[in-house]
Amino acid sequence: MQTYLDLARRGKNDWWRYVLAVLVMLFMWQIIGSLPAAALVILGVLRGNLQAGSETGVLPGTDPLTGFIGLMMASVFFMVGIYLAIHFIHRRRFLTLITPANSIAWGRFFQGFGVWFLLSGLMAVVEALLYPGRYVWTLDLQHLFLFVFLALFFIPIQTSAEELFFRGYILQGFGLRLHNIWVLSTISGLLFGLPHLLNPEASANYLLFGFYYFAFGFSLAYITLREGRLELALGAHAANNLFSVIFANYTITALPSPSLFTITVLDAFYSVPAALIGMAIFITLFARLWREKPPAEESGMLS
Repeated sequence: MQTYLDLARRGKNDWWRYVLAVLVMLFMWQIIGSLPAAALVILGVLRGNLQAGSETGVLPGTDPLTGFIGLMMASVFFMVGIYLAIHFIHRRRFLTLITPANSIAWGRFFQGFGVWFLLSGLMAVVEALLYPGRYVWTLDLQHLFLFVFLALFFIPIQTSAEELFFRGYILQGFGLRLHNIWVLSTISGLLFGLPHLLNPEASANYLLFGFYYFAFGFSLAYITLREGRLELALGAHAANNLFSVIFANYTITALPSPSLFTITVLDAFYSVPAALIGMAIFITLFARLWREKPPAEESGMLS
């Protein structure tokens, strides 16, 4: 039986393939993926919308919805880059980034999504009760209605691309040489956390938010290795970002949105410990308590 980490061995793993594959993924994500946003900014400047657009906090010279699409296109190209690298450079199936089985366990995806979405809601309710006035009702029905459809389409692409790269490709790549679940989870957490320090939220407290990003990446890697498949991590990450952009978003954020509530204070001393408790509950629930999972012969668990 192949474990989740063994799936990388189904393809070609010469060192130069990893160098080339990472370059292709990053090129598609950061270079090609930035072109739609850049084009929108240039178009906005030419139309004289720079000042109005800059007030939206999305992209200068654009309205919030158009700016959101422009930003999300980077993740679409990132996903394309991952597919091209896996299929043409490593010569293996794209599905091997997710599961050793012949199909995705969508039930496990929605379980991960539902549990983390519920935990996010509980953390928000507790914060709103502890700090009255911090959550401000900012419903703009006209913008939110269309934004929800855009978010439901683009956010899972964005979060899935990150999971396929950090918890799929990178984790399996290191797994060719390492098999310790704690070491691999730590590496995943560090690599996931470093680029996220560029998010505007991190500026509120680089130390605490840096630890939060590391812990989130560590937790998703750990549960992926325990499960022997990626569906729980895919679901939890999608739930995390969708809850933020639709229900309760910060004034300082990498993904501005017309959410139902706006959180006026980015309090690292509440949000980071609360998130860590949520991660501990999530891991305990799925790794220790919730024994329902795809059959062992399909899961490829790493013990």
